[in-house]
Amino acid sequence: MSIKLDSIKTTASAVWISGACIAGLAGNLRTPSSWAVLGGFAILPPLVMMWLWNAPRPTMSESIQKALR
Repeated sequence: MSIKLDSIKTTASAVWISGACIAGLAGNLRTPSSWAVLGGFAILPPLVMMWLWNAPRPTMSESIQKALR
């Protein structure tokens, strides 16, 4: 379960960052400060998502199966 969640978080982060970069190129950003703001906008939400989005707690059945192994 955790591996699937990690790949979902990684994919969502990559899509978000790619979208922000495409928006920056389409918006024709010229100054370094505007690229810095866009970089913060591109990086901060995925970092917060990775930090706060935890895997769900194992169910009772999963806990029992793990204990039996």
